[in-house]
Amino acid sequence: MQRCILIISLIGIIIAACSVPGCLDTGDAGITSVTTDKDLYHSHEVMNITVSLSSHGETGNATLRLRGIQDEDGHFQLNQDIPLTLSPGPNTFVYDHQLPHCSSCSGLLEGLYKIDASLIVNGNIVSNMTHTFQLKQ
Repeated sequence: MQRCILIISLIGIIIAACSVPGCLDTGDAGITSVTTDKDLYHSHEVMNITVSLSSHGETGNATLRLRGIQDEDGHFQLNQDIPLTLSPGPNTFVYDHQLPHCSSCSGLLEGLYKIDASLIVNGNIVSNMTHTFQLKQ
């Protein structure tokens, strides 16, 4: 009788744990691509950033961090945390970013710049990917 109660209790605990999104397994979620709508941008244009992710199960308590376009002073002109919940399968997130003025006064010279996309689940970076684009005046 006690053995039966123990087995039923364990099954109940396992079922309860499986019903919490993202609680058991976060290693199966990741970034599959980071793209922009163009490779060459000019000052003040709107950049369309698309991040494709994949998840084997529902993943809650997740954040997509977009960071990049670092100026000469080391400041990131793009620094955005986007809370999200991933559903099983492919997931796509689009973010529009207004580019700053490109000049020596603003600390952004013409050249190549990077965007780093990181997927953070339960406070841990589980995946990241970088995309490079060109900025001109």
